[in-house]
Amino acid sequence: MASKVIFDSPQLLEESLISLTEACRCFPVKCSRPALERWIRRGSRGVVLESILICGKRFTSREAVQRFIRQQLQVGAEQPPPKIGAKSRQEIETASKKYGLPEPQEVAGE
Repeated sequence: MASKVIFDSPQLLEESLISLTEACRCFPVKCSRPALERWIRRGSRGVVLESILICGKRFTSREAVQRFIRQQLQVGAEQPPPKIGAKSRQEIETASKKYGLPEPQEVAGE
């Protein structure tokens, strides 16, 4: 599996550099180092976490993490909710009946 080329961000040299392990603690939810490495290589929903390689070690910054989170929130707000396919809808209805839950309501536009 080939990974994308990582473009180092020289802007990070002017910011508070932190290791990827430290960056994991900057997120409001639990985050793993492999997840950060994936977001640096491939991004998430079109947003890449900025990083820089110094002496063979990868760093990011607190500011880059903040930008990444802000951009993720903007992308999430712009995306419409996922559509439910016919099979999924049938599974939802079956589970609703099985557990005595109210029938799911139709969403406008489906």
